[in-house]
Parts: sequence; structure tokens; C-alpha cells
Amino acid sequence: MAKTEISTEIPAAPRQAPEIDPARVTLQFSGFAWREYQVIAPAGFVAADLNEAPEAWKKVQNGSRNALRKFDKLMIVAYDESWFAEAVVAHADHKTVILAKPRITSLPSRVDKLFETEEYRVRFLGSGSYAVERKRDGAIVTQPVASAELAARDLNNLYPRKAA
Repeated sequence: MAKTEISTEIPAAPRQAPEIDPARVTLQFSGFAWREYQVIAPAGFVAADLNEAPEAWKKVQNGSRNALRKFDKLMIVAYDESWFAEAVVAHADHKTVILAKPRITSLPSRVDKLFETEEYRVRFLGSGSYAVERKRDGAIVTQPVASAELAARDLNNLYPRKAA
């Protein structure tokens, strides 16, 4: 591009990391010096957000009973359980949390195929829950359940039964 040309490209807005829900922060252990928590990250939260988005912890830090303190240990699990991170809180205030060198581990993808028919499929919703999804429009048509087997039962119940 020559010096006299004007750039017409619009810079992309910086990605906004989703905020972590305080209800998804679970106390694992509370000792004399530090505490350990399991955190389920929201959908759309990526591992890079651990370092780049300290403000994602705002709801957790804003008066929550599980507000984090310096030296607390965290196990952060991705919503879809594709990765988890182990980290120590290096700094915490009422709006932000800064983690010291999160150690990220990728988890293998599913090895078992989830049940499906021509019209419906069992879908993993993240955080250990499953539901039935209609293939044509992607709508969730059942309530979330705790296992793939229960979701497969719900899928079968969507079809009419033959009279005996």
C-alpha cells in the first residue's frame, strides 16, 4: 500500500472473554494457609483467557462467598471438558484475578459415539450434562440429564410406542 492510500480496513474489536459464574466455583479444600477450588469455565472461554482476561473473574470477586485470595489453588475445567488448567492465584482484588503460570492439559476427545437417529442426536452440553438435539434446526428438545444413557432413553421416548 502506498503512503498516500487510506486504509479502509476496520480494526476488529478485541475479543471479550465470558465472565465466570460464581455458581460454577466449587470449594474443594480449605486449609489453614490456602484453599483449593474447581472452576467450570463458561462456554466460549478459551485457555488463552486465563492470562489475557483477568476481568473475567469480576462476578466471582464481587462479594461472592468463593472470592479468591492470593495463593489459592485452582483447577479450571473447560465447559466442553476439552482441557483443564491448574494454577495458583498470584493477585486478587475486587474485580480481577491474575494467575501464576497456568499449566494447561488437553484432554482427549470422546472415544464413544453418542446415540443418534435420523431425526435426533444425543449432545454433550458440557459440565457433565447431556440432552437430545433435533438435527434439522439444532434445538434442544429435552431437559439436560447427567449421563449419555439417560439422554438416549429420553431420545427413545420422543418416538411413539407401538400398542401391544
